[in-house]
Amino acid sequence: MSHLTEDNELQFLLVNPSTREQKGATSVALTIPPMGLAYLAAVIEKHGAGVEILDANLYGIDPDGVAAQVKGIPDVIGITVNILTAKMALKYAEELKKAYPKAMIMFGGPYVSVTGCRLLEEHGMLDALIMGEGEATIGEIVERLKQGASFDGVLGVIFRDKGKIIDNGPRPLIADIDSIPMPAYQLLPHLSKYRSRSRVAPVGYVFTSRGCPAACTFCYRNFGTKWRPRSADKVFEEIEFLVKNYGIRQLEFMDDNFASDPARAKRILQMLIDKKLGLKINLQIGVRIHSLDMELLRLMRKAGVFKFGFGIESGDPGILKKIKKGLNLERALRIVGAARSLGMITHGYFIIGFPGDTPETMRRTIDFAKKLNAHYASFSICAPLPGTEMFDDIARNGEFLEDVTGGIDEGLFAMKAFFKYGETTPEEVVKYCKLAWKEFYIRPLKILDVLTTVRSWGELMWLVRVVGDMIRIKR
Repeated sequence: MSHLTEDNELQFLLVNPSTREQKGATSVALTIPPMGLAYLAAVIEKHGAGVEILDANLYGIDPDGVAAQVKGIPDVIGITVNILTAKMALKYAEELKKAYPKAMIMFGGPYVSVTGCRLLEEHGMLDALIMGEGEATIGEIVERLKQGASFDGVLGVIFRDKGKIIDNGPRPLIADIDSIPMPAYQLLPHLSKYRSRSRVAPVGYVFTSRGCPAACTFCYRNFGTKWRPRSADKVFEEIEFLVKNYGIRQLEFMDDNFASDPARAKRILQMLIDKKLGLKINLQIGVRIHSLDMELLRLMRKAGVFKFGFGIESGDPGILKKIKKGLNLERALRIVGAARSLGMITHGYFIIGFPGDTPETMRRTIDFAKKLNAHYASFSICAPLPGTEMFDDIARNGEFLEDVTGGIDEGLFAMKAFFKYGETTPEEVVKYCKLAWKEFYIRPLKILDVLTTVRSWGELMWLVRVVGDMIRIKR
């Protein structure tokens, strides 16, 4: 089963597919490094193989041009896949297989973990799949390839062998994530090339934990339901590395919930304060309302947190209960008000058209978003993700308007309903999502509120790109 080149040096190519051409995608305004690939690359290097990362999303590389961007001759091509990039990833695989017919092509990522064997059954150019968390698995794969051995028995791998598809079963999640090497930042494009809401630049991107214990029915948790933290010391070691080697001035924590353990969060924040690194910190998607209180908010602000985002999803208590969000709306009002009083920018995320949503409940969501008065709000139409409890509920009690198991062509901000559930029509869902954007932002005081959050040229350019994206998406 050997895929080694003649000089016996195993070479990997890891690809992050582009979403640039998707309707309803905001990749022009927001691009972040493919940190998952950087973690895998670090493990591959640790096991003595060569590796290249090609971030086709950052550069907007189409499938027909991807092979021309490859620097070496890969023995193994790994492509990360989610539901939004699934169709594009298959096109990349086809083109790369033509260019490198001897290369083994592997898929990994959340979409793969849900779809499994079907991908190999339907797409002959694919040789293997990595299911779930990939670092331990990819390390074992490298060793097997170096030995010319089969993948037989490698947990977390589904592979094709002599015409047969073999599923080795799942691999347990990594208990000690401190054991994972630091991401291979040197293989990524320079951090200054990525775009986020940067008050200052360059920006560093750090995961301090994995997993989410929440039970939200609409979310697929690729890193499992058990929250696994990195130690505060390991987190700070990576932050200092980024400051020293990349000169970062802003930090983005990428966790599902940075403050799941408030004591640990406070220790990391206090270390940032004590070391006087002077970093601006953005928790774009990294906190849950229930984990915040005034003490933690004050420490966040003192440590440099200037902005944080949080999922509210719905303003209707009945819908929140149905989707198992576990959110107290009154607490959300208090926390956002407290954050505003401390001078922090707030961003709430809402979803329109959940199973069970009606014109009345969607109206409540819009009204609550306005009452909450976060500086920013985003409204997306509910997308049914395979592998979630909500997807199964729709399969039993609703009607899919298209087959999303093969991937979604539109980004999550496209004005399109993917299913019908109950008496609410798809047209009503689209109507209320458009109404939410319009009512929240087209208000003189809200426009002024948004403008007052801008403190730098970088933030102004981000805002201009976001507005342009939203106009493009809503056309």
